Amino acid sequence: MVYIGKRISIKSSENEISIVIISLKEKTKNILLTIYLFLWSISGIIVFSQYLTVSDPNTKLAMLLWMAFWAYFEYKIFKAYMWRKFGVEKIKLRNGSFLYKRDRAGKGKIITFEFDFIKELRYVEPKENSFFENINNSYWVIAGERLAFDYYGREIKFGIQLDEADAKALLKLINKEIK
Repeated sequence: MVYIGKRISIKSSENEISIVIISLKEKTKNILLTIYLFLWSISGIIVFSQYLTVSDPNTKLAMLLWMAFWAYFEYKIFKAYMWRKFGVEKIKLRNGSFLYKRDRAGKGKIITFEFDFIKELRYVEPKENSFFENINNSYWVIAGERLAFDYYGREIKFGIQLDEADAKALLKLINKEIK
């Protein structure tokens, strides 16, 4: 097994290369994310329990809207929590195919891409001073992919929050295999 940086491991066999990119983990931020998830969950439970006791229709409507907002962000926070705790990106290069899976605790869907239709494999440069780029690179979301390619006119991204050196080393390896 060969390692690129702290988060990428590569295992080669006769007709397959297996690449695993573990999610970025920072102990202090994991603790904060866990506290955030817990407190957000408690706040939703409290509002829901009060919803059952309210009789005013306008108040009930406002609470329903708040609970819809709460449920969306509960889902997003839980997904980020599971990614940081158990997430890995798995890539297999074999028999002319690029197989990709975002695995969270054993769950995820494998997507297959044929080498012949992969166009312009590239490093995605982060945009400096961009609000959305800062959000995508934050610890609290699952975004900030650093590698991409075109496949049947769609942009496929992977390599979540890799640093530049690791991303470029991985890009070089994949490009070598695809060609």
